[in-house]
Amino acid sequence: MIDAYPLDLSPSPEALESRVGDETVILHLGNDTYYGLDTLGTEIWGLLKERVPLTEIRDRLAADYGVSAATIEADMVRFLDDLMRNGLLVHG
Repeated sequence: MIDAYPLDLSPSPEALESRVGDETVILHLGNDTYYGLDTLGTEIWGLLKERVPLTEIRDRLAADYGVSAATIEADMVRFLDDLMRNGLLVHG
């Protein structure tokens, strides 16, 4: 499933973010909409900003949280789809 995503996903330049404790608030400058990321979403967002490959993100999170790679991947797919649908992730 994760292999179907482009290798060059990164946060949109229109996504302005601010950390609030362990969470992140993102303002999409193009549509003036706020989005909130929980602790896990914030961790994934940070790794995407560092351009860590999706498979490596999945494997790191599976090891860190002690759950299967398949479970993490299913959660990541929903999360990535949501970010892409809302214009917060772009190719390149």
